[in-house]
Amino acid sequence: MLMIRIVYTMTLGHNRDIINQLIHAKESKDVSVEVLETASPQALMEYDLENTIVIARGIYYLTLSKSFKHARVIELAVTGYDILRGIVECKNNYQAQKIAIILSETIQVEKSFIEDILDVQLTVFPVKDYDHVDEVFNYVKGLGFDAVLGGFTVFRMAQKERINSVAITMGYEANYLAITEAFSVAKAIIKERRKNELFRIILENTDGAVLAYDNQGLVMAYNQGIYDILDLPANEILTGKELSVFLPQFKEAQLTEESFSANEIITINNRKVVINKRSIIIEHNNLGTVLMLQNVDALQKTEIDVRQKLNKKGLAAKYTFDAIIGQSEVVQKIIRVAQKYAVANSNVLIIGETGTGKKLFAQSIHNHSMRQNQPFVAINCAALPEQLLESELFGYVAGAFTGAAKGGKVGLFELAHKGTLFLDEIAEMPMGLQAKLLRVLQEREIRKLGDDKIIPIDVRIIAATNEDLRLKVQEGKFRQDLLYRIDVLSLSIPPLRERREDIKAIAKTFLAEFSQNRQQSIRLSQEGLMELMRYDWPGNIREMRNVCERLSVLSENKTSGVHEVKEVLNIKKEPPLNLITQTAAMQNSSHQERPNKMTQQQMAEMLGISRTTLWRRKQRQEMKADGENL
Repeated sequence: MLMIRIVYTMTLGHNRDIINQLIHAKESKDVSVEVLETASPQALMEYDLENTIVIARGIYYLTLSKSFKHARVIELAVTGYDILRGIVECKNNYQAQKIAIILSETIQVEKSFIEDILDVQLTVFPVKDYDHVDEVFNYVKGLGFDAVLGGFTVFRMAQKERINSVAITMGYEANYLAITEAFSVAKAIIKERRKNELFRIILENTDGAVLAYDNQGLVMAYNQGIYDILDLPANEILTGKELSVFLPQFKEAQLTEESFSANEIITINNRKVVINKRSIIIEHNNLGTVLMLQNVDALQKTEIDVRQKLNKKGLAAKYTFDAIIGQSEVVQKIIRVAQKYAVANSNVLIIGETGTGKKLFAQSIHNHSMRQNQPFVAINCAALPEQLLESELFGYVAGAFTGAAKGGKVGLFELAHKGTLFLDEIAEMPMGLQAKLLRVLQEREIRKLGDDKIIPIDVRIIAATNEDLRLKVQEGKFRQDLLYRIDVLSLSIPPLRERREDIKAIAKTFLAEFSQNRQQSIRLSQEGLMELMRYDWPGNIREMRNVCERLSVLSENKTSGVHEVKEVLNIKKEPPLNLITQTAAMQNSSHQERPNKMTQQQMAEMLGISRTTLWRRKQRQEMKADGENL
């Protein structure tokens, strides 16, 4: 690997001690530094500019940049400190008030700021290159300035014309910035070359076959994988031979044109091979083409391996039917139905209130199906705006929209290939996206955003909702044809209040889990459990889990009683039982006198309580009267 050389072109006024000190501090075995007292552009032609970095100042920098467009030239830029020092020297040497500054157009001068702090009048004249210096200087010298400040080219011109002048000298700051940048560029070049060497080694060890040929169809380079694809002897040299000898598909007229689309499948030696072509373009010149060939069988095996690894990285269902708690007849019936659904391959719609365990059933169905070893991918349709949800579902190619990831993104449909895609809260999916989802379910294929290629997919859909989709259809907020597609097998999960006999087992399971986490056993008293069973649980099992966690945190004793449960449930003081009884009796006695007896809502309003509280209190009264207990 060639060494990088830094050439520091030094002119009058440079402090060699400062330069040597800075270079010594950044010495590197891969970088050499050479300081030139004078160096014309022609002299630099003798250097290997591909491996040389030149440091130059002012007009000399501009000239080199234009003469050697492909060379690496770093500007030794004049700093504000250098200009301030020059202006102070003009004032001290010539008592100058009106000062002309002639500098490279790349240098910016904070004119107003300097005028205020040094009490001078400045006029800045930018120059483009050496040829422009004479023109600008001849114009400035007749304007009657007290002094001229500039680089050494301007300084020498002013001395010859006997004009007051000061040359800007480069201080520590400017040299530090330029030398630091030069070493940084050198290290970046070395790093890039090492990376290229690494890529070469990777190419030689890749499983795929890579072959490059020029515009005449002669092989230029290849890796070892090409021998297996072409079924050639391992010792045969291919360089310089015609490509058509090995691949008859490539005729002379097809060598430089895109005769194959991306991922084209061709047959070589009775084997299916995926082929891709890329042009070799250097400095706008097409020098040939690179062929990338992969065995289809190997690709399919790789795809299976990748999907299995993705399955282990989170795209998996964690729960089975054994995780569903409840011995009530309604729950056991739902489980039996769900197990029958699991062995089918049809789409499933799970309906249930928030917190009833729809995702638990979805994962259990997947793990009980033939797709159990394939990915389980879940997304909440209400959590993302339409455009973002679309990109998540279908993926996108690079440059599909502003902010798109550089390499594009794989969509959830692709990730769920051969597996299950769980669409939670599907009722919230925007109408525009519903149409695209319907097309996917009909055609079993997707197209990424910004792409024109069709990707076939094999995905089972399990959707979930806590809303009445048929009512949404009537309201024009959900497509009827999409409902028919997803509602092939319907599963309705009952709320917790409709299976109160399971509350005890569910609460016991949650309390045992939180007790183990906190290393403190928490149990419910009979009264506390009764209070849980009276509660309506609008948040269902999710709410019960939260309640049990709060009990495990707040309970000071090992047993939580009715007081702790009421406090956690935030149950307010209720009217006494006898008031409920009297109200109920009044309702019954008035039934003979009034054709319409008092409704539950009217009774609750009269007592100043909710219907839920009224129902609980009546249940407690009936249980007490009948002598029922847990």
